[in-house]
Amino acid sequence: MKMKRITKISNRITIYFSIIILCLTLAITSSISHIFSKEIIKQYNNVASEKITVISKILNENLDSIRHDSYMIENDKNVYDYMSKLNQNNSINSANNTAFFNSLSEYCKWNNYITSIIPLTTDKKIMDPLYSKYPYSSLIYGNKELDSFIESGYSNKFSSPNTFPFNYADPDYDKKTTITYFSRYLDKENYSLIGYLMINIKKKSLFANIDDYCSGVFNSTFILDKSGNLIYKIGNINYNKAMLEKVNTDTVKINNTKYIEFNSVIEAYPEWRVIGLISLDSLTKNLDTIRSLIYCIGIFSIIIVIFISHITSKKITDPIYDITKAMNKFENGEWPDKLEAKTEDELKYLITCFNKMINNMRSLIEQIYKEEEENKKLEVEAMKTQLDLLQSQINPHFIHNTLNTINYLAIKNNQNEIRELIQSFNSLLRQSISTSKKFITLEEELTCTENYLRIQKYRYGDIVKLVYNMPEELNNCLIPKLILQPLIENSLYHGIVPKGYAGTIRIDILKKEKFITIRVIDDGVGIGKQKSSHKGFNGISLDNIKERLKLYFGSEYNLKVYSKTGIGTCIEFNIPYIY
Repeated sequence: MKMKRITKISNRITIYFSIIILCLTLAITSSISHIFSKEIIKQYNNVASEKITVISKILNENLDSIRHDSYMIENDKNVYDYMSKLNQNNSINSANNTAFFNSLSEYCKWNNYITSIIPLTTDKKIMDPLYSKYPYSSLIYGNKELDSFIESGYSNKFSSPNTFPFNYADPDYDKKTTITYFSRYLDKENYSLIGYLMINIKKKSLFANIDDYCSGVFNSTFILDKSGNLIYKIGNINYNKAMLEKVNTDTVKINNTKYIEFNSVIEAYPEWRVIGLISLDSLTKNLDTIRSLIYCIGIFSIIIVIFISHITSKKITDPIYDITKAMNKFENGEWPDKLEAKTEDELKYLITCFNKMINNMRSLIEQIYKEEEENKKLEVEAMKTQLDLLQSQINPHFIHNTLNTINYLAIKNNQNEIRELIQSFNSLLRQSISTSKKFITLEEELTCTENYLRIQKYRYGDIVKLVYNMPEELNNCLIPKLILQPLIENSLYHGIVPKGYAGTIRIDILKKEKFITIRVIDDGVGIGKQKSSHKGFNGISLDNIKERLKLYFGSEYNLKVYSKTGIGTCIEFNIPYIY
């Protein structure tokens, strides 16, 4: 069955416009949803990573603070003297230990996170009479982590959470409120072992200032040791290393729930690491809600667009029909009647303009013919002006021919100095005004520079000596025309001449790996920034050279000027290899 063709333009506009808007809306909605979701996950990951970094940094500071306090205790004179004497005679005398225990007591008062400091002898005897009694003694002598620390040879170590000073059977996480810091006490002179220190720390105080950084980002945060044992946790997830199942590099599963894992080792104590978990389901749920909202907005927008497009297309096409009828009448040689605008918008302006177009058609055609005649006259006048300008310019060949004539007369009259001066000037002038090529060889540019200095010699005498250093293989390397001559001129006028006596200008051309370095160095009086725009023989200033280097090779190829009053000036630039 053949589909009926839609002939009414207003209907076609509505359908076509609606289809286009529908496709665009769906594409934009899908793109926004995808990009927005991806960006949210990215931002969430960035925030979580930053939080983990901050948490790790805070823990570094806390652990370093404990090490610092331990260092202060170990270097306390009362503590050190008593521990040294005890190590020498190996007998505990309670009559001489008052200052010793007072010092330890003071450290506990100053640091509210330290609950107790227990010193031990080298053979693991408890020096504090209080803690040498039951039940404390059994907790210390039966401490497997203390034995492991002594056997390990480490200088210090943090224990897993424990219940000290209480002795619970099979304690849970909440009862393990203490972390013990083990430290070896060494002699200051020969670094021999004189005892041990057990510093018991409140677990909650050690990790208290990371709670705010974890809330609002992570569902739970854990501090674990290398074996996966729990040190500290924040959140409602009950951690058990047996329950932790690795899904991939950044995802874990606990109780059949997937979490994104953010992991960082604590630099101050690499035995511990901090883990932050974010529920993948909650993150996905939020993203699904956002996607649904975006799609609902897109569908509602499509419905509104279809309705508005139909109304708008009808308002547009009706005046067009009227204009089309008037145009058909005009094509048949009749002047159409004046159209009447029925709306107060742009279409009214269209109809008004159409009426004006018909009324002014004849006068407009006449005006066009008149303007064409005037334009032809203007073009002729412009061509005459340009011809006069070209004719008024001096022919460079005439200058060269004139100089050659003067050169011939100098030879004829044996005026060798005049002949040499004219030849140098003629060569320099020909190179300066030539437009046939923008690049010349280094050898040609050096010849141009020598011609310039030869001319200046007749004015200033032997005031300057030119020295240049260039590998022979660079002779045919191309360089922008008139780059070195203005630099030599600048050194002459602003460096050598003001000095009042002879000087040297040296040109160093160095071959590098990917480019050529060129330096013009003089031993003149030095130049200032105010003279960098000087224009000389050919009107080329240092600023002009800077702009040409950037134009030819890019902004990284710049002109550098180093000058010091009374010592001289060095002008340096780089160019790439060009052959």
